[in-house]
Amino acid sequence: MDKALLDKIRKCLALGRSDNANEAAAALAKARALMDAHGITEAQLAMAEIGEATARASRTRKPPRWEVALSATVCRALAVTSFLDGVGDRTFVGRGPSSEIASYAFAVLFRRLKAERRAYIKSRLKRCKPVRKRQRADLFCEAWAFSVFGKVRALFPEPSEDETVGQYLAERYPDMVPLEVRKAEIKGGGVTNDLAYGSIAGSKVDLNTGLHGSADAPRALT
Repeated sequence: MDKALLDKIRKCLALGRSDNANEAAAALAKARALMDAHGITEAQLAMAEIGEATARASRTRKPPRWEVALSATVCRALAVTSFLDGVGDRTFVGRGPSSEIASYAFAVLFRRLKAERRAYIKSRLKRCKPVRKRQRADLFCEAWAFSVFGKVRALFPEPSEDETVGQYLAERYPDMVPLEVRKAEIKGGGVTNDLAYGSIAGSKVDLNTGLHGSADAPRALT
């Protein structure tokens, strides 16, 4: 679908909200004429507003639960939808620039948590055996991610389902399957500390007002 044509129709529709009755009527008539001439329906016009953007993730078909929690945090704050692409990265889908902002916000969160994970392993888990080290680090990350999600949940109401986004996904990605998640299931010494340290570290993440900024200058989560 011709992007320039769609932009022209959108501009006409925007002018249709003018306080000047004559200007508004003329703009709406122009928008309708363009849509009729090119066979563009209102549903197609709405669909064209949906965009997607991808951010680097764990690149595994069974991502850790903490990564899913980070994705849920971004989706809650920006009213977007997320799915895992063919290589295991995160794709965000939403209206207007929201998908670009969401991918940026996720990338910031993901990088920060990975850095804190490495620091936690170095400072507190360096004597653990490899498998247990990964599991305990996952626990730390889960507590961190759920702490951040809790802050977002308190600030933003759960977004209602966007039917247009749902239709977009159904048409473009009809073969989606439920996601399998890797949970950090571990018992024994140190586990309580891992959860406590993760929760405290996550509570220090600052959710600044730039979360709803423009895609050109996407200040999000610091």
